[in-house]
Amino acid sequence: MIVTPVFIIFTPMKRILFIALLGILCACTGQSPTDWYVRPAGNPEECVDVFYIVSTQAINEYSPEGEELYRVSLTQDQREFYDMEMDYMAEAFSDEFNFYSPYYHQFTLDAVYLTPEEYERVKEQVVQEVLDAFRYYMKHYNKGHRYILAGFSQGAIISLDLLKRMTDQEYSRMIADYCIGYRISEEDLANPHIRAAQGADDKGVVISFNSVENTDAIWDVVTEGAAACINPLNWRTDSTPAELRYDGDTAEVMIEQEHQVLLVKGLDMDKYRFAPLDGFYPYGNLHHYDILFYSDEIAQNARLRAYGPQ
Repeated sequence: MIVTPVFIIFTPMKRILFIALLGILCACTGQSPTDWYVRPAGNPEECVDVFYIVSTQAINEYSPEGEELYRVSLTQDQREFYDMEMDYMAEAFSDEFNFYSPYYHQFTLDAVYLTPEEYERVKEQVVQEVLDAFRYYMKHYNKGHRYILAGFSQGAIISLDLLKRMTDQEYSRMIADYCIGYRISEEDLANPHIRAAQGADDKGVVISFNSVENTDAIWDVVTEGAAACINPLNWRTDSTPAELRYDGDTAEVMIEQEHQVLLVKGLDMDKYRFAPLDGFYPYGNLHHYDILFYSDEIAQNARLRAYGPQ
């Protein structure tokens, strides 16, 4: 099996938190449709849950016969790279949340360039697997808790599909969906479970954004049709700028209203270029950093939405 990875997504960063003891890797059997990464909160019975869906972890994968496969086989090596993202986000949310994340057979990055019909067929298989995992979580893990839904990139795409397929009762427990690095469209907003966040503490809403240096760097795969955006540094939906500090650098971040994207001004794009995805998105696109730039703000905001002002 040959796999081209995208796993470098969590190596060039200011803090690397890949400590195995931060999470409990549960190889659930029997009734569970999948395996789980679980990290309980410090006081699990009283804390809000996070249901997190990881991002794309492989550009492509091939069978021994050379046929391209558009869903990963979920080998142990692949799971270890899932763990990196899961560890990072579980640490960001800290022990104030019960953290659950399913291992799933996601689609490869190459799959987004299939014909629309072929892509939807592959994507539907992935969404159904994660939906089954979500339903298992609701039945066996949730215990009536309120929860936060979150996902990055492919995980964000799937989070919107989960919202569309949730029952009203399932949706009623959701505090917010952090749809990181993906857009919400007018078509999405027509669904009663999908409402764009308007501020720092509204409930039952979707927090959506993706980052670029300029509008020429927009990657249509994650941005086309964007109808809403919120700035995770100041929780505004207008063009009010906010300061980003990351890895010793400072930048200004504001929403570009026509395309509903975050403009990030003041960074050296050669430093923030992500070479493994050259050719997939334009120079100046910062999709790779949407989770790294704002993870602290996302976690702080989740605490505000879940528990109120501290």
